[in-house]
Amino acid sequence: MSARLRNRLLALGVALGGLSLVLPGDASAAVSPVDLGILPGDDWSSVSAINDRGTMIGVSYPLDAQVRYHPTKWDRQGRISALPTLGGERGEPRAITAWDVVVGWAQTADSVSKPVLWSPSGAVTALPLLPGGTSGEASAISETGVVAGSSTSAAGQVHAVRWSPDGRVTDLGVLPGGGSSIVSGISRDGRVISGSATDAEGNFHVARWVAGGAITDLTPGIEDAHATGINAAGEIVGRARFDGNDAAVKWDRAGKLIRLDWQAPPPSPSYATAINDAGIAVGAGYPDFDGTVATRWDRQGALTVLPSDTRGAEASAINGSGVVAGSADRQAAKWDSAGARTVLESLPGGDYSAAIVINASGRTAGVSATSDGRIHAVYWPAG
Repeated sequence: MSARLRNRLLALGVALGGLSLVLPGDASAAVSPVDLGILPGDDWSSVSAINDRGTMIGVSYPLDAQVRYHPTKWDRQGRISALPTLGGERGEPRAITAWDVVVGWAQTADSVSKPVLWSPSGAVTALPLLPGGTSGEASAISETGVVAGSSTSAAGQVHAVRWSPDGRVTDLGVLPGGGSSIVSGISRDGRVISGSATDAEGNFHVARWVAGGAITDLTPGIEDAHATGINAAGEIVGRARFDGNDAAVKWDRAGKLIRLDWQAPPPSPSYATAINDAGIAVGAGYPDFDGTVATRWDRQGALTVLPSDTRGAEASAINGSGVVAGSADRQAAKWDSAGARTVLESLPGGDYSAAIVINASGRTAGVSATSDGRIHAVYWPAG
């Protein structure tokens, strides 16, 4: 499971005190989740992506000393199936197209992780590595069939790579003096790839590649930065560190960095998690150190704090209609474009849930605790 997904499964904790620009509106009637279940022999599961058809991908895994992630897919009706590996046990789907093509990584019989593509029928294909490389993963796929991810090089470094629709691999390179680069996202047409790369001192910079060209450093001179989301036009969001303080940021189509508004003074951090095709970004911030509030920024970067009864809120995804998915005080939530909040319930007897992804129709997917304290993948109907 990716570190990003693991972090989103953590409950955040707290109330909206102190900030202005809080949207009005009480929470509407709660929506019950549908339990997506687990694969035979497993204990936990989680969702990482959903497409507009309602197909979902994620992992199912046993609760033991060495977690073994099993690549998993759910159809529009919520029926679970295992995605095949390359002969090993572990794997993880990372992204899905509108037509149910899935990319990620899967292990071989000798437990080596390889980048893979799963067809809509579930057939698995290994993607080629860089010459001399031994392992890698596919992280993103465009609607035009361009895949992006990473591969080890002959020297053992991790390099961001691009696979053309016919499967040819291209090394996207690293920053001058840097040792590694990875991919975080791709635009719908496959022209813009976002990611991170280290400099000669090991600091992380946000990187961009356009039309398979050379790497561009989007954060020169900045201490530390990470990209977390990209939209169809290639606008990128994430966080960057200024004078030791993390701040939510956006890069426009030209690669210009824009600091997103945050009312709390340093060292109170903020971060962006996702951006829709209208250029509206979402995320969270700390008005103080008692917990986070869920945030939304308009195209110009102006801030709105989304309503919640308590602190510990985060907006994790936004669809094209401006509907936001996330969580507040250990409970999944959804906010409409006007800011009205809908409570997304946990499974019966569960005390925790989090909405992770949302599709165009408003179907939201994520995780919920069960009555025995385990975590299951769930979805909430659009309603």
